[in-house]
Order: sequence, then C-alpha cells, then structure tokens
Amino acid sequence: MKKSLLALAVLGTFAGVAQAQSSVTLYGVVDANVEYVNHAQAVTAAGVVIPGSTGSRLAMQAGGLSSNRWGLRGVEDIGGGLKGLFVLESGYGMDTGTLQQGGRLFGRQAFVGLQGNWGKITLGRQYTTIFDMMANFSPTGYATQYEPVVGQLGPNFREDNVIKYTGAFGPLTVEGHWSFGERAGSQTANSAYGVGANYFAGPFGLGIAYDEVKVLTAAEALGGPGNEYAKDKRAAIAASYTMGPVKVIGGYRYGKTDTASSGATLALLPHRDDYYWAGVNYQVTPALGLTLAYYYDNIKEATIGGATVNPRNPQQWQFIADYNFSKRTDVYLSAAYARNASLNWDSIGYVTNPATGAQTSVGYLPAASQTYFITPNSDSQVGVAIGLRHKF
Repeated sequence: MKKSLLALAVLGTFAGVAQAQSSVTLYGVVDANVEYVNHAQAVTAAGVVIPGSTGSRLAMQAGGLSSNRWGLRGVEDIGGGLKGLFVLESGYGMDTGTLQQGGRLFGRQAFVGLQGNWGKITLGRQYTTIFDMMANFSPTGYATQYEPVVGQLGPNFREDNVIKYTGAFGPLTVEGHWSFGERAGSQTANSAYGVGANYFAGPFGLGIAYDEVKVLTAAEALGGPGNEYAKDKRAAIAASYTMGPVKVIGGYRYGKTDTASSGATLALLPHRDDYYWAGVNYQVTPALGLTLAYYYDNIKEATIGGATVNPRNPQQWQFIADYNFSKRTDVYLSAAYARNASLNWDSIGYVTNPATGAQTSVGYLPAASQTYFITPNSDSQVGVAIGLRHKF
C-alpha cells in the first residue's frame, strides 16, 4: 500500500508540507534470494586471486529481479499547467543492510524538476539517456542478478550533476541530458551527454540512443590533478514486437572507449566492442511469466595489463520464471549460463604478475564493484537462484 504524506508527517519529517494538490509517496523494493554458483573464485578487493579459494558457492544475494531500494517521490500542482516534482531514492543491500552506490544516502536517484505540456526538466543525480531509452527493450527489465547491464550500458548509467529534458508527444518520447564535469580549467573533462528516442505504435516499439562520457584517468578520478580524458561512446538501437502474451525483443549497441592521449591508465577499461541481445517474454497466465534472454559481446580489442589484446567474446543465456502471488509480492527462479567470462561478465580475463605469479581479474569495473569471479582455468559459469520480492 502506498504511504501518503500523512503517514510520514507522524514522524514530523514533512510537517506542514501537505497541500490539497500535492503528494509525497514512499515506495520501494525488497528482494533477496539464495544462489548457487559453480566455478567460483575468491579474490581480494583489488581483484587478486586468493589461492585455494575456488569451487562452488552457496550464498544469499540481495536483489535478483530488482535492486533493493526505498525512495520518496513528490509532485505539486503549482498552477498554469506546471507541476513541481522530486525523487530521492536510496539503494541498500538486503542481505547486510548496508548502503549501496558507494555508501551514498540517495545514490540511485536524487533530482528535482518542473513538468508541463512541453515536457519535463530535471536536475540532479539521474539515469543516462541510453539507460532510459533501452529500458523498454531489456528482456528482464534490467534484472539485477543475471543481466550484464554494465557490459551493455557502461558503468556510468547513473551520472551526477545532470540536467535532463524528457518530452512525450503521442507515440514518440524524446530525451537528452548533460552531466557537468565540474573540473576547474575544463568544461569537458568528466562531463557526459546523451540523446535518444522511443517510438511505440500498437504492438511495435523502437528505441535509439547515444551516450558519450569524457572518462578521466584513474589518478584524476581519485582526486589527482589534471583534466586529461578519453571518450567512452555508446550507440544503441533496439526493437520489440508484442503478439498477445508473447513479446519479442532484440537490440544492438556499438561501443568504443579511446585511450588517454598520454597513455595513462583510465578509470574505465578501454575497448572496442559490438554488443547484441535478444529475448522473449511469455505471460503464461496472469500470475506466471517466463523470460528467456541471450547476450553476446564481440570484444574487438581491450587494454588488459597495459597491452592491447583481443580477448574471448563473452556470452550469456538467462532464464526467469516469475510467479506473482499479488501485484506486490512474487517468487522467482532465475538461472544463467555464461561462457568465456564469469556471470554478468564481471571477470573477462586474468593478468599474471611475472614477478610474483599472482593473477588479477580484469573486467568492465574494478573488482571491488563486482560479484562474480570465475576460476582462471574455467571457461564457463552457471548460477541458479530462488528468491522472493516485495514491492511497496
């Protein structure tokens, strides 16, 4: 049940704010599961393999179909066809109760805006345009556990300091955003932008988007001096078609991350790749839904351990059976098979230190931000999870 402003006012947090034409809603998702994974490898926070710590793993995971979150969403009719609005959304780990997104209080979303017949303008921490425009073409709705979203959309699918415009005109929705880099001496370093559109007419849907991020070097991202950057460019196109209880989805994403002009290490793995995905949703009954999805990344080149290489191309199959007890509570079975990488492609290869022989995992994100690591001598990984989700 939605929680109104009156319920919050009991705590005195928003006392005196309630108006006849305004509202604040408390919402969220609580999602946890028990998961089995084979060929699992334990690593340090830096990604270095811990010798002897390999094999199958049984664990509780937070978020299988949805990331755990709670948030406040507010809207006020201010007259003249205008509405003021805000969203504050926090992510947390259901299994441990810790804050996600690096410990930020509202790390998922935090923005304020105005909305009218002309569209909507929002300012703050928000999702990128490519994330928004491809959301309707994700076979699983960006399922947390077994959809390689980082490989598809990049690690910056949320950005700080964003001003975004969204306009809906009949079957067409357009969007564009700009993220301020906020670097003294440069208006472009650390900045980002994106443009995109969705078109839905009857059973057919089409989405297209382009995002570009000026990625800082690793030293600068940690607060070091300088404004050197390299461009991370992603362009995507996807389509869907619905036939009764069946929805078919397919898409393609072009990606290219340049190297810094000085050759300095970037905060993002430089690469050139072509990413493809396809999926089918089948609503068997009003309560039971099935999803089958496939993801493939043709990595043409990547910089691993300071060398430009052509690694194996990761691919992943995903299956979900989701049974709804009600509109708010469901139970699910989720399974995935990854080849040439760990699940979700968290680890796409290992670099060996010639002096010590230690092996370090390499992926789209630093190891501290990853969940799955495959044993260095394996080329596939399987995960199966049974979970429960409640939305409020």
